Amino acid sequence: MIRETIIRNIVKRDVARESLLEDDVRRDDELLHAAACDEFGAWTTALTYAGVNVHHVGPRRDLTQARVEQQLRRLCTTGYDLGAVVNRSRDRALYEAALRYHGTWRKALTAAGINLTNVSRRRPPHMDRNTILHWIRERHATGQSMTFSSVCLENRDVALAIKRTFGSWKAAIVAANVE
Repeated sequence: MIRETIIRNIVKRDVARESLLEDDVRRDDELLHAAACDEFGAWTTALTYAGVNVHHVGPRRDLTQARVEQQLRRLCTTGYDLGAVVNRSRDRALYEAALRYHGTWRKALTAAGINLTNVSRRRPPHMDRNTILHWIRERHATGQSMTFSSVCLENRDVALAIKRTFGSWKAAIVAANVE
């Protein structure tokens, strides 16, 4: 096999979500594994040439179900895109662990406590500065949690709109006079 063919076959496996663990490839496609090792010197080097981050190949031992859900909540509250395709390429081990424990990416997000009905990629049109302040005051008046992480897990669109509008969650709380 020539280099381009080896790389193309590795990328094909990656796109098809087939395992790229060396033992699995050696078992499933002995010719590909042998050619990659002959041409590149090592399987991990072949993966690198194919554009695969070798650190994200295979299961990580620290990714228990609880740890996966914790990581998903962290992604949510830090404003990362929660799309499956984006996260599959950003952290494949986390993505695969989420699928292993929950079956689908959406089910994993739901199991992590993320309300998917309020997750989008754009600011809701009805959230101007005054609407946001009113929303915060109403939430405070009803005794609901005022922590950013709680709000983000319940309604990510609103939480991120508040952060964008005021620069930080704390600045919004101060502006609403609900500390």
